[in-house]
Amino acid sequence: MRGLVDYHTHSILSDGTTSYEEMVRAAIEKGLDEIGFSDHVCLKPVTWAMQEVDLPVMTRQIMEIREKYSHLIAIRYGIELDYFPGKEEELFRIIHSLPLDYVIGSVHFIGDWNFDGDQSLYGKWSNDELYAIYFGLVQQAASSRLFDTLGHLDLVKIFSVYPESDLSPLFEETARIISRSDVVVELNTGGLDRPCAEFYPGPQWLELLRTHDIPVTLSSDAHHPTQIARHYQQAVSLLKKTGYHQIITFHDRKRIVLKI
Repeated sequence: MRGLVDYHTHSILSDGTTSYEEMVRAAIEKGLDEIGFSDHVCLKPVTWAMQEVDLPVMTRQIMEIREKYSHLIAIRYGIELDYFPGKEEELFRIIHSLPLDYVIGSVHFIGDWNFDGDQSLYGKWSNDELYAIYFGLVQQAASSRLFDTLGHLDLVKIFSVYPESDLSPLFEETARIISRSDVVVELNTGGLDRPCAEFYPGPQWLELLRTHDIPVTLSSDAHHPTQIARHYQQAVSLLKKTGYHQIITFHDRKRIVLKI
């Protein structure tokens, strides 16, 4: 795994299962050059995310672990921040209150519905309507220019919910907006272990991103040390097959190009 990074990981401070130190040790064992921590931060009071009052604890722990392991691996400080339309000023304030290397913007909510954890409202809309709502939020998240990376771009498919008709125009428009907004998209390997059994985004989406020259980074969405860099060999193969020969890394919210 030399020359690779994992930028989407979670600790026990949000919905992970263990400490930063255990995750760092796993990344070193996997041979990664960098690991980025991106615990959930959410404006809604959910059990799986950190609240704003707890953010100084996260900052302190990451700075301590960064210093301890700096001779073995680069440790980047990120957050996964939920996007809510109309809350851009609050999100901006949180982002700029922390010494971050990068920010992942994710859509986990449609209104108050946390759709990737609660299946109760599937069927309220047609699949096509659900996709239109979800990708409309992704478009707004990209257009906000708050985020360095968009997380699990096609998360709406998590429970194997797929369009009923050809939504190519919606996907094309989403890709155009992402490109125009100059935001990176992660190839998130965690989707392979979800009911959809496919990376986020899937191969067709990845080809569309490549067509629009949208840069990508690499992540596992690990919540346990054993998940660090999971399925990376397959992911790198897919990236190269699609025409990607470099990924983006971050430091102090500046991009660095890394050949793969």
